[in-house]
Amino acid sequence: MIQVRKIYHRENYQIGLFFDFDENLMNKAKSIGARWSQTYKCWYVLYNKENYNLILRNFGDVEIVKDENNERRTEPAVIRQEIVHIAESISEIRFDIQAEHKEATPEIASKIVFSGNAGKYWILKVPFQASLTPKLMDIKGVFWNKQQKAFFVLRHVNVKIRVEALLGIGEIFPPEYFNLETVVSDPNTFMELNVYGPDKKWMILSCPPIPYLIEQIKRWEGSRYSNANKAYLLNATPAMLENLQQLSVELNIPIRNNIPARYLSRKKRVNKKASQFQDLKEKMLEQVPPHARIYTLALLDYLMAQNYSANTLSSYTKWFNVFMRVHHYQNPDTLTEMQVVKYLSWMTEKGLSPSSLNMVVNALLYYFRTVLKKDSFEIKLPRPRREHHLPTVLTMEECFRIFGFVDNPKHKLLLLIGYGAGLRRSEISTLKWQDILFDEHKIHIKQSKGNKDRIVMLPNSIVAILQNYRAIYPSDEWVFAGQYKGEAISASTVQVVMRQAVAKAGLEKKATVHTLRHSFATHLLESGTDIRYIQQLLGHANVNTTMIYTHITPKAAKNIISPLDRMIYGADEQKKLK
Repeated sequence: MIQVRKIYHRENYQIGLFFDFDENLMNKAKSIGARWSQTYKCWYVLYNKENYNLILRNFGDVEIVKDENNERRTEPAVIRQEIVHIAESISEIRFDIQAEHKEATPEIASKIVFSGNAGKYWILKVPFQASLTPKLMDIKGVFWNKQQKAFFVLRHVNVKIRVEALLGIGEIFPPEYFNLETVVSDPNTFMELNVYGPDKKWMILSCPPIPYLIEQIKRWEGSRYSNANKAYLLNATPAMLENLQQLSVELNIPIRNNIPARYLSRKKRVNKKASQFQDLKEKMLEQVPPHARIYTLALLDYLMAQNYSANTLSSYTKWFNVFMRVHHYQNPDTLTEMQVVKYLSWMTEKGLSPSSLNMVVNALLYYFRTVLKKDSFEIKLPRPRREHHLPTVLTMEECFRIFGFVDNPKHKLLLLIGYGAGLRRSEISTLKWQDILFDEHKIHIKQSKGNKDRIVMLPNSIVAILQNYRAIYPSDEWVFAGQYKGEAISASTVQVVMRQAVAKAGLEKKATVHTLRHSFATHLLESGTDIRYIQQLLGHANVNTTMIYTHITPKAAKNIISPLDRMIYGADEQKKLK
């Protein structure tokens, strides 16, 4: 059964079609020209009599929900004034843009699709056009998202006007802007905290839809959204309540706390790994319809029973779900090897990279051999050849230059220790004080990639810096603590620190935190360190992975002279070249 409701969306009244995941209903909705609304989580068509009759003819059981308070929404006066002000201030820019792009061609205009919101961004799909795409990328607040294959546009009035003016096809985005204000003045706004009946380890938080507030709550460890309750589940610990109270003061939003006095307990703290796997399991099961979840659940159970990492679980299950969707969620036990081969051929035609294609093959072989117990099942197809790329490597001078442009002591130290010990981004963010062995000048990296421990060096040059840092920023657990109590700094924040430092240093190379790790290995190799020791320090299971650093290093390249130079220059000039 579906619910039909009148909604106001994209500057027009629409008929909203609300129903649970059902592929048959989705196909029916598409057949009448309905589009998906990420804002309302429904399919919708324009509000008129023809579409209403079309819905009644195509859908059997329909419940019409009337909303007497559904009035036309208008932009707040402040936002409207801001739009007028900015429109006037950039009128010359808009004129110049429209002079070059008076209007997108009919083919391009028909393919420009607004796909809803993602946090503080709008998602916009625009086909590539040599004269248009670079100008779109030049607008501050617009960037290309490779995974979504779409442009992410900051939900700000200034960015909205510039993008819409550039594309020249009229209004594209709704007036739902991302509010970056950290103080909320509405006296009727509040958060409410209640006991979560099904599991006493959790408490349930109902909060207003303020983007900044939600962005902070989603960052907390273990936090997850409950679709059934339309609220967030938080770990029922005193530390979590302190974080919530801190956020309440910061945003000036009061909390209605309905939690009994002894409900919160440190013993209720959810294991990070357990929480991660629970969230992952729920996310993967949501990708398939209810009748097909038995197949995905079987795969997840086997992977978890064999203690595979969260990344492997995510990759295998994602590709298996795609495989099932292509075959209309039929029982995989009835599928033949030839159907699997055709599917892989189709994935190649779609432009899937060799490494991703190998992942698909591994996922399907695991399911058929391990879950379905078909030991003899084989995919008689040559494995796609992997593309080999040389890693970006910084010189010591470039590394030193990057560190020199970081003023924050905490940020500088995390980059220094990342380079000095060859750590991954996640290893930097989850580093604990108990893992730093000061007396032995070593760092114990626990349960990193591949669920492996390893011992790495602690550079002598940062021992004193680390001890002084601990005195200034005391913490019982995390070396690099996060914004809220009991949390580590996020891996994405570590990446942002590196990106900003590279930008300030003015380097042309595209360097990330992992580039520091590549540089660490290359510089060790240049200094004569045995490749086997480098393998152990990096935590590589196979020395072939480490062998990539035996490519021509900058130091070795200086001693090589082109045969053309030998032909043209004399011996003395060749020495100068060296």
